[in-house]
Amino acid sequence: MTVALTLSPPVPLRAGAILPLSVDDSDLDTPALLVDLDIVDANIARMQAFATREGFALRPHVKSHKSLRMAASQLEAGATGLCVATASEAQVMAASAAPDILVAYPLIGERKLERLVELAADRRLTLVTDSLAVTEGYRRFAKSLGTVIRVLVEVDTGMNRAGAVPADVSEVAIDVARGDGLEFSGIMTHAGHAHDVTTQADIARVARLEGSLMGDVRDALEKKGLHVGIVSAGSTITSPYLRASDGITEIRPGTYIYNDLRTLGRFACTPDMIAPSMLSTVVSINHDRVTLDAGSKTLTSTKDSEYGYGYLPEQPSATFTRMSEEHGVLSIPQVQGSISVGDRVQVLPIHACVWMDLQPEIYGTRGGVVVERIQIEGMRHSL
Repeated sequence: MTVALTLSPPVPLRAGAILPLSVDDSDLDTPALLVDLDIVDANIARMQAFATREGFALRPHVKSHKSLRMAASQLEAGATGLCVATASEAQVMAASAAPDILVAYPLIGERKLERLVELAADRRLTLVTDSLAVTEGYRRFAKSLGTVIRVLVEVDTGMNRAGAVPADVSEVAIDVARGDGLEFSGIMTHAGHAHDVTTQADIARVARLEGSLMGDVRDALEKKGLHVGIVSAGSTITSPYLRASDGITEIRPGTYIYNDLRTLGRFACTPDMIAPSMLSTVVSINHDRVTLDAGSKTLTSTKDSEYGYGYLPEQPSATFTRMSEEHGVLSIPQVQGSISVGDRVQVLPIHACVWMDLQPEIYGTRGGVVVERIQIEGMRHSL
């Protein structure tokens, strides 16, 4: 007889480990994702202060942390709701205290919508559409539940990924506004193409165009008699350049809670605002070649023209030369005497959001000591 085994994902920290714990303690295996909680707290407070000062509601995008613990900190600081990328992420965040959860993705198919029954019944759900076909699916879903669901229309302000072009938004919005289980609540956009430019002036121009286009669409819809209660825009990169005078009412940054080398390279943070690092062990050295136990299944294959696959603050001359699934290979000039097999190093992320989708739990540190185990309840929730 064959016996099926159900195994929980292994985690780096031993189950019975007593905290606080040094990051060098053998109870903590590697690779292990560390997050500096002092930096996290400061990042949350800074973005909330900006939103409050500028007159924006702050709805953080949780795909950057996928954690109920981190969502609770954002909500306690003043966030007015949460933004998620998928229906299953929304299911996870239903356990939070968020009064409203926005699924910022056009949902197609009954199985995805079935995951949202609880949120829809509690009137804690807002959906996004960019076409009559998507809207009709929402309408059937709302009517089957006998409830009303808020809907935003997504506007394509230049990313060319999803969203109705500005000239077509009114058709979609008017269809939502005719009701039958739906309530037109406003418009949203994501100017993700801000990552495609490199100078601060160009990023500012992308953001200012994002704001002005959304203001124009709002004005056009109001002239047609629609009430546009929400005008939602702004990422970690573009939010600093938006203004309420454009008509923007809400921003949805995500990465700001942790930051990474991408937000650093786009002028959205300073080095002391990067909270995550991957604790890794040196497993092999051969002349200037140094190999870590963190490869593409940990650090991901995301690459940056300046930093490669990551950056080692304590070894600034190190450069990644190759990445395989379980190995990260570095070149460190004059390495002899500066690092040894068995040493632990910390690697800063190129894109922190992707890291969080690979870890069942992470480790909160203060003063370089692990003080908290943090569950990633939304790990691998891509449906």
